Amino acid sequence: MATAKVSNYFLSLHKIYNLIDKLMKKILMLAVMLFTVMAMKAQNEEGEFSWMVKAGLNLSTVTGIDDHKMVPSFIGGFELEYGLTEQLGLVAGVHGSIQGVKANDTELKLTYTNVPLLVQFYPVKGLAFKTGAQLGFLMGKKAKIDGQKIDIDNLESLTGLSSDFRKFDLAIPMGVSYEVAHFVFDVRYNIGLISIFKEGDSCRNGTLQITAGYKFQF
Repeated sequence: MATAKVSNYFLSLHKIYNLIDKLMKKILMLAVMLFTVMAMKAQNEEGEFSWMVKAGLNLSTVTGIDDHKMVPSFIGGFELEYGLTEQLGLVAGVHGSIQGVKANDTELKLTYTNVPLLVQFYPVKGLAFKTGAQLGFLMGKKAKIDGQKIDIDNLESLTGLSSDFRKFDLAIPMGVSYEVAHFVFDVRYNIGLISIFKEGDSCRNGTLQITAGYKFQF
Protein backbone atom coordinates (compact mmCIF):
# COMPACT_ATOMS: atom_id res chain seq x y z
CA MET A 1 0.00 0.00 0.00
CA ALA A 2 2.74 2.40 1.03
CA THR A 3 4.79 1.42 -2.02
CA ALA A 4 1.86 2.22 -4.31
CA LYS A 5 1.42 5.65 -2.70
CA VAL A 6 5.12 6.43 -3.14
CA SER A 7 4.95 5.28 -6.76
CA ASN A 8 1.90 7.48 -7.43
CA TYR A 9 3.63 10.41 -5.71
CA PHE A 10 6.71 10.18 -7.97
CA LEU A 11 4.47 9.67 -11.01
CA SER A 12 2.66 12.91 -10.17
CA LEU A 13 5.98 14.73 -9.76
CA HIS A 14 7.10 13.46 -13.15
CA LYS A 15 3.90 14.72 -14.79
CA ILE A 16 4.31 18.14 -13.14
CA TYR A 17 7.94 18.30 -14.30
CA ASN A 18 6.93 17.48 -17.88
CA LEU A 19 4.19 20.11 -17.77
CA ILE A 20 6.62 22.77 -16.49
CA ASP A 21 9.20 21.73 -19.09
CA LYS A 22 6.70 22.12 -21.95
CA LEU A 23 5.49 25.45 -20.56
CA MET A 24 9.04 26.83 -20.29
CA LYS A 25 9.81 25.76 -23.87
CA LYS A 26 6.70 27.56 -25.11
CA ILE A 27 7.61 30.70 -23.14
CA LEU A 28 11.15 30.59 -24.57
CA MET A 29 9.83 30.19 -28.13
CA LEU A 30 7.42 33.08 -27.59
CA ALA A 31 10.23 35.27 -26.23
CA VAL A 32 12.44 34.46 -29.26
CA MET A 33 9.58 35.25 -31.65
CA LEU A 34 8.82 38.51 -29.85
CA PHE A 35 12.49 39.55 -29.88
CA THR A 36 12.71 38.73 -33.60
CA VAL A 37 9.61 40.80 -34.40
CA MET A 38 10.96 43.76 -32.40
CA ALA A 39 14.35 43.47 -34.11
CA MET A 40 12.69 43.45 -37.54
CA LYS A 41 10.99 46.73 -36.68
CA ALA A 42 14.30 48.30 -35.61
CA GLN A 43 15.32 49.54 -39.04
CA ASN A 44 16.21 52.74 -40.81
CA GLU A 45 13.27 54.40 -42.58
CA GLU A 46 14.09 56.06 -45.90
CA GLY A 47 13.15 59.74 -46.07
CA GLU A 48 12.13 59.93 -42.39
CA PHE A 49 13.55 61.65 -39.32
CA SER A 50 14.07 60.13 -35.89
CA TRP A 51 15.59 61.52 -32.73
CA MET A 52 17.10 59.84 -29.71
CA VAL A 53 17.92 60.74 -26.13
CA LYS A 54 20.92 58.89 -24.73
CA ALA A 55 23.19 58.65 -21.70
CA GLY A 56 26.00 56.47 -20.51
CA LEU A 57 29.61 56.02 -19.54
CA ASN A 58 32.76 57.70 -20.80
CA LEU A 59 36.14 56.03 -20.34
CA SER A 60 38.53 58.75 -21.39
CA THR A 61 42.23 59.53 -21.44
CA VAL A 62 44.65 61.99 -23.04
CA THR A 63 47.38 60.43 -25.15
CA GLY A 64 50.81 62.05 -25.05
CA ILE A 65 50.80 62.49 -21.27
CA ASP A 66 53.21 60.20 -19.41
CA ASP A 67 51.61 57.29 -17.51
CA HIS A 68 48.14 58.31 -18.70
CA LYS A 69 45.18 56.22 -17.56
CA MET A 70 41.48 56.23 -18.37
CA VAL A 71 38.99 57.89 -16.03
CA PRO A 72 35.24 57.11 -15.89
CA SER A 73 32.76 59.95 -16.38
CA PHE A 74 29.35 60.88 -17.85
CA ILE A 75 28.06 61.32 -21.40
CA GLY A 76 24.52 62.39 -22.28
CA GLY A 77 22.61 64.19 -25.00
CA PHE A 78 20.47 63.69 -28.08
CA GLU A 79 20.89 62.79 -31.75
CA LEU A 80 18.81 63.44 -34.86
CA GLU A 81 18.89 60.99 -37.79
CA TYR A 82 17.67 61.28 -41.37
CA GLY A 83 17.27 58.09 -43.39
CA LEU A 84 18.85 58.44 -46.83
CA THR A 85 18.03 54.82 -47.63
CA GLU A 86 17.22 51.71 -45.59
CA GLN A 87 20.99 51.12 -45.39
CA LEU A 88 22.29 54.68 -44.87
CA GLY A 89 21.50 57.41 -42.36
CA LEU A 90 22.90 60.85 -41.54
CA VAL A 91 23.22 61.74 -37.86
CA ALA A 92 23.83 65.03 -36.05
CA GLY A 93 23.82 65.37 -32.28
CA VAL A 94 24.67 67.43 -29.23
CA HIS A 95 26.35 65.74 -26.26
CA GLY A 96 27.46 66.93 -22.87
CA SER A 97 30.66 64.99 -22.29
CA ILE A 98 33.03 64.93 -19.31
CA GLN A 99 36.46 63.73 -20.44
CA GLY A 100 39.89 63.70 -18.90
CA VAL A 101 42.91 61.75 -17.79
CA LYS A 102 44.63 60.45 -14.68
CA ALA A 103 48.43 60.53 -14.59
CA ASN A 104 50.31 59.64 -11.41
CA ASP A 105 48.71 61.76 -8.65
CA THR A 106 47.05 64.25 -11.04
CA GLU A 107 43.48 64.00 -12.35
CA LEU A 108 42.24 66.34 -15.08
CA LYS A 109 38.57 66.64 -16.10
CA LEU A 110 37.40 68.62 -19.13
CA THR A 111 33.74 69.32 -19.90
CA TYR A 112 32.87 69.52 -23.59
CA THR A 113 29.81 70.19 -25.67
CA ASN A 114 30.36 67.78 -28.54
CA VAL A 115 28.62 67.84 -31.92
CA PRO A 116 28.93 64.48 -33.75
CA LEU A 117 28.23 64.45 -37.50
CA LEU A 118 28.00 60.84 -38.61
CA VAL A 119 27.17 58.49 -41.44
CA GLN A 120 25.52 55.26 -40.31
CA PHE A 121 25.53 52.06 -42.38
CA TYR A 122 22.93 49.34 -41.67
CA PRO A 123 24.13 45.96 -43.05
CA VAL A 124 21.11 44.29 -41.40
CA LYS A 125 18.06 45.67 -39.66
CA GLY A 126 18.89 47.18 -36.29
CA LEU A 127 22.68 46.92 -36.60
CA ALA A 128 24.58 50.10 -37.52
CA PHE A 129 28.24 50.89 -38.11
CA LYS A 130 29.11 54.59 -37.87
CA THR A 131 31.89 57.07 -38.45
CA GLY A 132 32.33 60.74 -39.30
CA ALA A 133 33.61 63.82 -37.48
CA GLN A 134 32.97 65.33 -34.06
CA LEU A 135 33.39 68.97 -33.14
CA GLY A 136 34.10 69.72 -29.49
CA PHE A 137 33.79 72.97 -27.55
CA LEU A 138 35.50 73.22 -24.16
CA MET A 139 33.05 74.44 -21.51
CA GLY A 140 34.92 73.82 -18.28
CA LYS A 141 38.08 72.37 -16.74
CA LYS A 142 39.03 71.04 -13.31
CA ALA A 143 42.14 69.48 -11.82
CA LYS A 144 43.01 67.55 -8.67
CA ILE A 145 46.29 66.49 -7.12
CA ASP A 146 46.10 63.65 -4.58
CA GLY A 147 42.33 64.14 -4.53
CA GLN A 148 42.54 67.84 -3.66
CA LYS A 149 41.18 70.47 -6.05
CA ILE A 150 43.69 72.98 -7.36
CA ASP A 151 43.40 76.24 -9.25
CA ILE A 152 43.62 75.31 -12.93
CA ASP A 153 45.94 78.29 -13.51
CA ASN A 154 48.51 76.62 -11.23
CA LEU A 155 48.44 73.35 -13.18
CA GLU A 156 51.67 74.01 -15.07
CA SER A 157 53.69 75.11 -12.07
CA LEU A 158 52.50 72.13 -9.99
CA THR A 159 52.50 69.33 -12.59
CA GLY A 160 54.33 70.53 -15.69
CA LEU A 161 51.14 70.27 -17.76
CA SER A 162 50.08 73.38 -19.65
CA SER A 163 47.30 75.54 -18.21
CA ASP A 164 46.55 76.99 -21.65
CA PHE A 165 43.81 74.77 -23.08
CA ARG A 166 42.51 74.83 -26.62
CA LYS A 167 38.81 75.76 -26.67
CA PHE A 168 38.10 73.64 -29.77
CA ASP A 169 38.52 69.91 -30.28
CA LEU A 170 38.17 67.68 -33.32
CA ALA A 171 37.77 63.89 -33.30
CA ILE A 172 36.87 60.96 -35.52
CA PRO A 173 34.18 58.72 -33.93
CA MET A 174 34.09 55.05 -34.92
CA GLY A 175 31.46 52.75 -33.49
CA VAL A 176 28.65 50.26 -33.68
CA SER A 177 25.10 50.22 -32.32
CA TYR A 178 22.15 47.88 -32.16
CA GLU A 179 18.49 48.87 -31.93
CA VAL A 180 15.67 46.72 -30.60
CA ALA A 181 12.15 47.97 -29.80
CA HIS A 182 13.39 51.61 -30.12
CA PHE A 183 16.16 51.06 -27.54
CA VAL A 184 19.62 51.73 -28.97
CA PHE A 185 22.82 50.37 -27.42
CA ASP A 186 25.91 52.16 -28.72
CA VAL A 187 29.68 51.69 -28.34
CA ARG A 188 32.05 54.10 -30.02
CA TYR A 189 35.60 55.38 -29.70
CA ASN A 190 36.43 59.02 -30.42
CA ILE A 191 39.96 59.49 -31.76
CA GLY A 192 41.25 62.99 -31.01
CA LEU A 193 43.00 64.75 -33.89
CA ILE A 194 44.36 67.91 -32.26
CA SER A 195 46.12 68.65 -28.98
CA ILE A 196 44.04 69.82 -26.03
CA PHE A 197 46.87 72.29 -25.23
CA LYS A 198 47.71 75.37 -27.30
CA GLU A 199 51.45 74.85 -26.80
CA GLY A 200 53.86 72.04 -26.00
CA ASP A 201 53.60 68.34 -26.79
CA SER A 202 50.64 67.01 -28.75
CA CYS A 203 48.23 65.57 -26.18
CA ARG A 204 44.96 64.36 -27.70
CA ASN A 205 41.65 63.16 -26.28
CA GLY A 206 40.78 59.49 -26.61
CA THR A 207 37.33 58.49 -25.37
CA LEU A 208 35.46 55.20 -25.28
CA GLN A 209 31.69 55.77 -24.96
CA ILE A 210 29.14 53.15 -23.92
CA THR A 211 25.57 54.48 -24.05
CA ALA A 212 21.93 53.46 -24.12
CA GLY A 213 19.22 55.54 -25.74
CA TYR A 214 15.59 55.58 -26.80
CA LYS A 215 14.62 56.51 -30.36
CA PHE A 216 11.47 58.38 -31.36
CA GLN A 217 10.11 58.45 -34.93
CA PHE A 218 8.80 61.76 -36.33
